Amino acid sequence: MLPLLVTAAIIRNHEKILITRRKEHVPYPLLWEFPGGKMEKNEDPRECVVREIKEELDMDIQVEDIFDVVYYRYPERPVMVLAYRCRWSGGEIQDLEVTEHRWVTASELALFDFLPADIPLIEQLQSKVTG
Repeated sequence: MLPLLVTAAIIRNHEKILITRRKEHVPYPLLWEFPGGKMEKNEDPRECVVREIKEELDMDIQVEDIFDVVYYRYPERPVMVLAYRCRWSGGEIQDLEVTEHRWVTASELALFDFLPADIPLIEQLQSKVTG
């Protein structure tokens, strides 16, 4: 089975990183994640991450560069996560398609229950702080 292609935004604001909490009625309810979502057919990954952040948070972002690519095999299907470094460029954050959001430091990420596919991204972020 081909992996589901998804994007994730690593959005920094000074020393903090934006994380969001999934809604109750979606798979893996109430887990934390880096915001983003599924790519549509023939969609550019950078356009996808911009669209998803606008839909989920009514936030405008500028995509900078690729942060990491993660392959993770969930029981129901594998996913390929394309994580991009992004910069907040406008808009007032609203929790439209998420339960809540928080700005946290890299060291605080370990305090939250994240989607399994996001764990390697957390490890990368934390190693950049401590390494």
